[in-house]
Amino acid sequence: MRDARVDVAIVLGDEPGIITDHDFQTRVLAEDLGPATRVKDVMTRSVITLPADTPVHSALLTMLDERIHHLPITEEGAISGVVSATDLLRHQTRNPLYLMRQLDNLDSQEALAGYSRDAAAMVERLFNGGLKVGQIGRIFSSLNDALVRRLLGLAEEKLGPPPCPYAWLVFGSEGRMEQALLTDQDNALAYEADVPGAKEYFARLAERVVGDLITAGFPPCPGGCMATNWNKPLGEWEDTVADWIRQPTPDNLMVSSIFFDFRAVAGTLSMEPVERLIESAAGNQLFMAHLARVSLRFKPPLGLFRRIQTEDGQVDLKKRGIASIVAAARVYALEAGTRSRPTRERLEAAVAEKKMSRDIGLNLVETYRYLLQLRLREQLAQIRAGEGPTNSIRLGRLTSLEHRHLKDAFGAIREMQAAVVQRFQTNSLG
Repeated sequence: MRDARVDVAIVLGDEPGIITDHDFQTRVLAEDLGPATRVKDVMTRSVITLPADTPVHSALLTMLDERIHHLPITEEGAISGVVSATDLLRHQTRNPLYLMRQLDNLDSQEALAGYSRDAAAMVERLFNGGLKVGQIGRIFSSLNDALVRRLLGLAEEKLGPPPCPYAWLVFGSEGRMEQALLTDQDNALAYEADVPGAKEYFARLAERVVGDLITAGFPPCPGGCMATNWNKPLGEWEDTVADWIRQPTPDNLMVSSIFFDFRAVAGTLSMEPVERLIESAAGNQLFMAHLARVSLRFKPPLGLFRRIQTEDGQVDLKKRGIASIVAAARVYALEAGTRSRPTRERLEAAVAEKKMSRDIGLNLVETYRYLLQLRLREQLAQIRAGEGPTNSIRLGRLTSLEHRHLKDAFGAIREMQAAVVQRFQTNSLG
């Protein structure tokens, strides 16, 4: 490795391995092993590989998800080369792998202050590089997950080991892996049982991590949907979710719509009992009808002759479009029996299970992508102008082609809402 001026080597054999300079530091030098140590005793087996024709963004996402810095590449089933973090994003200091490394070395609250700035710069770099907003959301979610895990690790170092297994949950766009910029916190904490000291320990843990996330640039949730409030044993979470499904009141529908997008991003506690409860909601026709009606709350802003209606020349893309698609995809996904989180995957599952027509489903996938892409472009422009990012766009700034695409997008949402009314019989609710 020294003579070849590389920091990684592939070890050949029936089961190929990989060894890096970092492995020599942590597995040889740090363990005080001698030069007679065999390579196979310190290398990494079960090597993660990707085919050579894999897009760069997929390789980047794999390296983020697997927390690796070297990725062997295969051609015709054999390893033909290695791509590194340096290869993918050479000379860039605000890229996902750089930020991931910064998070790995995070050791104080002061280091959190620049996260929002660096994250926004990273998103803009990826956006300008041609990545689609869905790909950016996956990459950004991987980083945010890593941030949460690091903050929890620091909190445990301060508070001591947890008294029982727990899980840190995220919701909303973060739960769906669709967050492209820092938004309000939506998180919760579940722990195994109310053992002695658990309530006090996890209250302190949640308070510390939620506070650190605020420092990092994630504002507190205006509705209080944070682990400082949503913090209880698993059994109580089961009772709560069952009550939401059994009694679909407006308040229960509001919180269940948020919670049903949850992902466990840290901790060892299995949330399978809650997953099964959510899956069972598909059999409750009353609840499903009420949940479907959430997607009808806001109508697309189309007036006579399909003219786009504005408020002071602006349109709120989230309220008048994005939120409706998210809500519809959520209820269709339940009916289709999938627990996929991303909206696109939910829509595709609904089409595959014949719960939604293929034409409507494919139109919605493209509509959702377009609205997210348009919103992110405007938000990045607002940040560059020193403004806070919003969900609104000014109609006068769109080209005639973009204006036409936006009109088509709102038309697709109108068609979707008509299908929701018919399929889930929401008119019968009064």
